[in-house]
Amino acid sequence: MHRTKPAALLIGALVIALGGCGGSGPLPPAPPGGADANTTEIGPLVIRTASAAGFVVENVGSDRFGSGSLVALHGSEITYLASQAMLDRIVYNSGAVGETDVFVCNLDGSNRVRLTNNAAFEIGPTWSPDGTSIAFSRMWPGQDFEVMTMNADGSSITALTANAAVDSLPAWSPEGRRIAFHSDRLGNSEIHVMYRDGSAVANLTANAATDVAPDWSPDPDEPKIAFVSDRDGNQEIYTMHTDGSGATRVTTNLTGDNLPAFHPNGDTLAYQGTVQGWTDVIAVRASSPSDTWVLSASAGDQQMPAWSSDGRFVCYASSVGADYELVLQQTEEPWGKFAITQNGVEDIYPHLGSPTLQTDRVLIGSPGSDWGGADPLWTSAYAAIVAFADDGYRSLVRIGIRAADLGSLQVSPLQQTAQAPPTATGVVVEANEIVNLREDGGRGHPPIIWDLNALDPTAAVLYFHPWTGKLVSVMVIDDTSYPAGTDAPAQAVRESLRGGTLVVEGDFAAVFDADGRRISQGATRVTIDPEGAITAG
Repeated sequence: MHRTKPAALLIGALVIALGGCGGSGPLPPAPPGGADANTTEIGPLVIRTASAAGFVVENVGSDRFGSGSLVALHGSEITYLASQAMLDRIVYNSGAVGETDVFVCNLDGSNRVRLTNNAAFEIGPTWSPDGTSIAFSRMWPGQDFEVMTMNADGSSITALTANAAVDSLPAWSPEGRRIAFHSDRLGNSEIHVMYRDGSAVANLTANAATDVAPDWSPDPDEPKIAFVSDRDGNQEIYTMHTDGSGATRVTTNLTGDNLPAFHPNGDTLAYQGTVQGWTDVIAVRASSPSDTWVLSASAGDQQMPAWSSDGRFVCYASSVGADYELVLQQTEEPWGKFAITQNGVEDIYPHLGSPTLQTDRVLIGSPGSDWGGADPLWTSAYAAIVAFADDGYRSLVRIGIRAADLGSLQVSPLQQTAQAPPTATGVVVEANEIVNLREDGGRGHPPIIWDLNALDPTAAVLYFHPWTGKLVSVMVIDDTSYPAGTDAPAQAVRESLRGGTLVVEGDFAAVFDADGRRISQGATRVTIDPEGAITAG
């Protein structure tokens, strides 16, 4: 049974009968229990262990790992491990019908802060490019919308317009000096532009049509403004130069399209259009309007799209639940959707920007503590190998051993004889028994698992890709091929580099590929080519 759709956007004033109130997100902002002697920060990682005593952070190949650092973590049970990154914050509107305020939260919905608190109806907040200011529209009861700005913390609220007309939905220029908005001060709604202090207002569209909802492209060298117009008899998306010239129709749909938002690439636009009777988020390439695709198709309305600064996510207001809530969706496979707000009121008009250091992934931790209530890689780990670079976390492999075997664990780099840079970096793991390996498959993807339990292995070589940090192969060393002693497993493996292909020789009880599949049993020679493809024989 379909839920009742809300009233359509009024194309002139763009007043929506919606509101919202933000809520806490699914990720903890810090390790449970807070930072203490058991909490360690390494590069982008925050790690909490059961005990600080005996915990070891060990370089296991960073000098031969082309993309950054490859470190082993062991010696004490790891109870929490998360990666941090500079991530967008979300500014949005939330409140009761007819009265909304401006809120800001982290990308996952945590650390919600209310910036305005009044009886006005406020819509369309947007971050300035430098993240220090927010522009938005405000309408007091019985008055018209005006364009406002304030500091990122909600201070210094300033009215940029003040007249008996609708001035609404501001959009910043890429350098942050100007603001586009729509206004009906000349009798019908047109796209106007002004400096960020409200001066030098100019009409860009100047025609008898209704033109609303501007968005400025992020490219400062070839800037354009996208907007909505009914000049051809139907509400469609257009682009124009920033002086108002060169207006070009982008969409040609029978139903109305609205609220365009430029992708960071400056060409792709997301907008809200109609798909099978529902409002959904659709993407179109402005330079090639026939190239279009649906981003958010589902039962219910998805409105008011906004891209993340890196283009990896699109955020929108979704009516799939009882109320409009904010949803963050991946723009590539597996197209994961993550609830940002979950409460009994409506949240609308998201905009992403002003990045801060935030929890990006929870990799080891309590069930449901990763994005969208997903489970981390595992609840704890006695040992792990993590890859990260200057630009942040790359990959994590949890080494599955039993608690009783923790004292027997050794993790060491393979003594590489091949010329640098290597095709893959080998790390030798030894323990009384290695039960399994579990690698992070990426946000929204299931983990990759190497089940070694049936082999009862005591040593294995893990080969990591030098740029992605992902495992390209796991080779279980036949423990009958070397005598007991320090470094004996590593000495049982011999490497050479032949024409860019890494050749690994030894006695291997089993060889696994990057997807956890056993490709050979009893091999003595394994090759890894520059693309990471392996053969065994």
